[in-house]
Amino acid sequence: MPQFFLCVNSQFAKMAVLAIFSPAIALAQAGAPDCHATPKETHKELPWAGNAGEIQWSADQLDCKVDTGGLPWITVSVMPPVSGGAGMRVLRYSVDTNFASSKREGKIEVGDATVTLEQAGGPAPGMAFSPSRLDFTIASGTGSPELTKTLYVGSEEPLLFAAIPAAAAPWLKVKDSSDVKTPQKRRSYLVTVTAEGKAPGVYQSTIELDAPGASNAKEVVPVTMTVEKAK
Repeated sequence: MPQFFLCVNSQFAKMAVLAIFSPAIALAQAGAPDCHATPKETHKELPWAGNAGEIQWSADQLDCKVDTGGLPWITVSVMPPVSGGAGMRVLRYSVDTNFASSKREGKIEVGDATVTLEQAGGPAPGMAFSPSRLDFTIASGTGSPELTKTLYVGSEEPLLFAAIPAAAAPWLKVKDSSDVKTPQKRRSYLVTVTAEGKAPGVYQSTIELDAPGASNAKEVVPVTMTVEKAK
């Protein structure tokens, strides 16, 4: 598979290293499920990059059940009551970086109370394509007046790609190499130019790439066809 020339820098690669992890050590803590707990916060909105924080809470029992429901992207630990804090305890949480572009929600059960963590979606994925331009050279009057090259398009997440040639250039044709119409991470197009009926000279056009949902939803690939005089 040919290498893609990324036309936008991946924000994911840069931001993933910023994920912050708390000393949380478990997904759940066994304890009394009927414990009456009173967290100071029951809803937290978190950024898409890895994040950690604390929530103070009190309870009518020493042993309260804490459970994330098995969500792999949330980790919690419970600190004992703070000295001089009138029995207040600390729930420490950490969440992984959300690489998806859609937000996600998780719930932490603390006794009979629920703390909801709502994490924002990451940046929209970027569309990449290769080559960045297409150049064809054809000798006029030859037995094969057509040439074909492949244009590759891709993204970090499945997208619906489209490659549309300029209507004013009937000598330029674009064909999807696959009949699949569902979102894909990779797509390839066969780009064909024909010099039939064309006088020697340079002909220029464009192919518009369309990927709704990408950070660069529209890109343009220049196409040049050079028709040379037959020798």
